[in-house]
Amino acid sequence: MDVFERLLDDRAGAAAGRAVAPSAVDMKAAVWRAMRVHAQIQRGRGREAGLAALVDAARELAVPHESTASLLHAVARRARHLLGMDMAYVALLEADGGHIQVLAADGHTSGLGVGLRLPADDGITAAGQARTAPFATHDLLTDERITLNSAFEEVARVEGMHAMIAVPLGDEPTHWGERAHQRTRYPPSGMLYVASRKVHHFTADERSLIGSLGILAGAYLESTRQRLAAAERTAALEDRLAQVATTAAGFTEYCDLQSRLVDMLLADADLPAMAAFAATSLGGRVSVYNSGGDVLVTAGEPVGGDDSAALASAPDMVSGEPVLTGDGGWVAPLCRGKDYLGALVLRVPGELEPARRSQLRLFARMAVLFIRQDKVAAGLDSEVRDKLLDDALSDEQHLPKQLAERARRIGLDLSGPYLMVVAKPAAALHCRANAWAAGYARRRGGLRSFRDSHLILLLPGGDAGALAREVSSAMAEALGTPISVGAAGPLSGAESVPSGYREAIRCLDAVVALGVSGGAASVRELGFVGSLVSSNQDVGGFIEQVIGPVLGYDKERFTDLVPTLQAYFEAGASPTYAAERLHVHTNTVTRRLDRVKELLGADWQKPARALEIQLALRLLLVRGLLGEGAEAH
Repeated sequence: MDVFERLLDDRAGAAAGRAVAPSAVDMKAAVWRAMRVHAQIQRGRGREAGLAALVDAARELAVPHESTASLLHAVARRARHLLGMDMAYVALLEADGGHIQVLAADGHTSGLGVGLRLPADDGITAAGQARTAPFATHDLLTDERITLNSAFEEVARVEGMHAMIAVPLGDEPTHWGERAHQRTRYPPSGMLYVASRKVHHFTADERSLIGSLGILAGAYLESTRQRLAAAERTAALEDRLAQVATTAAGFTEYCDLQSRLVDMLLADADLPAMAAFAATSLGGRVSVYNSGGDVLVTAGEPVGGDDSAALASAPDMVSGEPVLTGDGGWVAPLCRGKDYLGALVLRVPGELEPARRSQLRLFARMAVLFIRQDKVAAGLDSEVRDKLLDDALSDEQHLPKQLAERARRIGLDLSGPYLMVVAKPAAALHCRANAWAAGYARRRGGLRSFRDSHLILLLPGGDAGALAREVSSAMAEALGTPISVGAAGPLSGAESVPSGYREAIRCLDAVVALGVSGGAASVRELGFVGSLVSSNQDVGGFIEQVIGPVLGYDKERFTDLVPTLQAYFEAGASPTYAAERLHVHTNTVTRRLDRVKELLGADWQKPARALEIQLALRLLLVRGLLGEGAEAH
């Protein structure tokens, strides 16, 4: 351009003082045309350089980025170099759509802009979003078209900003502000700010170039977000797939273990073989104990810890789940229904994984089967004995002779005197109480059962009160808590089992109603008080218990012992006055009272027994009167 201008000056000096020739005019026009061509060439070269830089930027942005932050930093750097400005910022729209936040910056900045939050509808942010092309200002702080946010204005003053262009990151320029096919507001995903510390008027080429970069940046930002989201979903699916694979492997291992244990059981393997297999599978020492705390078998390498302390410290195990004790051992209860057979103690170095806990639970259940198999093989199974007592107490009409014969086969004579004992331990103690009762009944040569939350013992003996106290004391020592007990007897004959059970229940109810924790009593200790406080007030049972032999004698012999007893007590225990009331001789009354003594015992006239007999006679009289009244109606 300078060459063309000097040429024109030379021609002008040569023609000074004389008329301008036509050739001079042509030369000037040619020079101006050449200058315009040169300007267009220069502009084309500039646009070519800008497009080349834009292509390079597109190549860099197209490379997969590890995060959106790295992509935004690349966009800011490319934007600054594309326009040759001092600084560049990238801000993204927040999820609520009400603010944008500066997340990346490049150039000679103080760093005050990164993290800055600006209202999306305020200042240069709103101006950039509202136009169909990048919004530019040659001097930010003096431009009257915009009102800056106070925070942004502070940053602009600190950075010394003047010229700035705001470019939306998003759709094509013709679609900024709204989409043609939807005709709805479509805000950009963010904004790109490029600024200079000098006053600068942005050209149309610069606006177009930076606008194209905004379109590319928005597209790559969206693709990066989608790619990272897809990567997160892929990673989550891989994690879930790994979990499913782990679960499937554990399930397969569990099923294989179960099959091997069943095969061992079918092959008549014993408890020591099972314990050795468990120790190998679980990687520790396995010990199996019976309900009394005696070790049955131990297998595996020795590991520190006291099993007796672990068994004592373990809580009441009703659920059957393994329990971690205070000294690091695992105790798995061996329960069969409500029967507590013992415990399996595992000691392993380190933690026990959940999968291994499931295997420990399986080994404990299989140990119950192996113990049962050993008992059946040794002929020590108590199911037959327990089933006998269950049948005797059931509502089914079992013939007494059949029950007596079944009892004889297992060595129990129901024709002799026997006692019925009933206790009601807490629900958490059912397994342990049942296990204790099994051993106690076996040692005493009796039977055991469990029904309606009551522990039932049928034992040989003649003193119900003494046996009740003995059972209560032994259970309290074994279970560590007081247990109330009721007893009945002595009984004889298989037909007396149900009535003895009901009588023992009445005694237990009376003890509980009296509020005696750990109390033990029979009908002899309670007397008529038991009938008064018991929740099951069986008047007929009380009458039968007190004067039943006398009632039976009168019924069989057609005698008058019961009227004689009534007259005797009504006459103040005087045989003479009683004879007058009955209109018989005194000797007749005396003979009848001697028969009563034979039937009720020598102590029938003692105050306590006499009070019970009088109460039974009064109840019998009232019941008879009520019965006559009912018949009359």
